[in-house]
Amino acid sequence: MRNTQMDRRLCPSYTRAYSFPMDISTRLDQAMQAAGIPSQSALARASGVPQPTINRILKGTGKKGPETNTIAALAAACNVSPQWLTDGSGPIQRAIDAPPTEGEVIGVSVSDETSRFVGVRVVARYIHAGIGGHAGDVEYEDHAMLSLPMAWVEEKRLHPTKLIAIRVIGDSMYPTLKKGNIVIVNTADNDTRNLMDGKLYAVNHHGRPCVKRLEYISGRWLLASDNQLPEFRSRPVDESTEIIGRVVRMEADFI
Repeated sequence: MRNTQMDRRLCPSYTRAYSFPMDISTRLDQAMQAAGIPSQSALARASGVPQPTINRILKGTGKKGPETNTIAALAAACNVSPQWLTDGSGPIQRAIDAPPTEGEVIGVSVSDETSRFVGVRVVARYIHAGIGGHAGDVEYEDHAMLSLPMAWVEEKRLHPTKLIAIRVIGDSMYPTLKKGNIVIVNTADNDTRNLMDGKLYAVNHHGRPCVKRLEYISGRWLLASDNQLPEFRSRPVDESTEIIGRVVRMEADFI
């Protein structure tokens, strides 16, 4: 069944499209309003697209338009069709039962067979596996991609647009994570009510991004390090801690 409430919200905007040109910034703004998304920051959290990128789209600035995977992630968060968000054509609402198309699926020919991969965005500012690292916001590149087997994504019941790739800098998670390792983070798994004891999470703690193991001890959550050196002691989760998502995979070079 179609979401008639959203259709009613968007219909006035759709009608006005006949009286003046409507670009992607206007469509995104109207889609946010229809979906009840109050701010750029809220859309960034819902879509995984960085707020600066959303701001550039809404302001219509930048030398080039947004990448396909960026549009698809924003469309999914607003429950509108990526095609409509791109150029205003086709139905407004995203098909409810449609398979995930937000991640760019790549076909590779191997021995006369086609292997399918999904492109996952890589962060531009690396997350630090160590709270003592440099401070900075987590930003994602619009063009840098890491390819993951689509079969693995489907098997784990993950959504491509909710995955980000992060390169680790720091030693606090050694030997589990080493410098240069890339971790795949599921940003959909960030609900503080459903944290999993003993699992790795990407978090912002006191304004600094890091990868830590969450441990529930004596009635409270701790950000634990796998490195046993004394400088990498556990720290309590507090009001400053923002869960970015759970680490679901690690990519590493062995040479």
